[in-house]
Amino acid sequence: MVTVGTGRDDPRVWVRAAYTILDAVGQASPDDKLPTQKQLAATLGISRSTAGHAYHELTRMRLVHLIPGLGYYPGDRT
Repeated sequence: MVTVGTGRDDPRVWVRAAYTILDAVGQASPDDKLPTQKQLAATLGISRSTAGHAYHELTRMRLVHLIPGLGYYPGDRT
């Protein structure tokens, strides 16, 4: 059986990483660059692909946006 938590206690590493990103979003202005996937992975001791999964889901939910070649930023700019 798969166990699904409720946010920060979720057993899925990418979900916990997403909450770390959301903490950064909450402290950032719209023009502040968020940590790169590589920086997030190093900080949390996770794989870069797991960090990428977290960013992908937050981008899909329009909580962060990616500017190709520049990085991730808070919010939706579409």
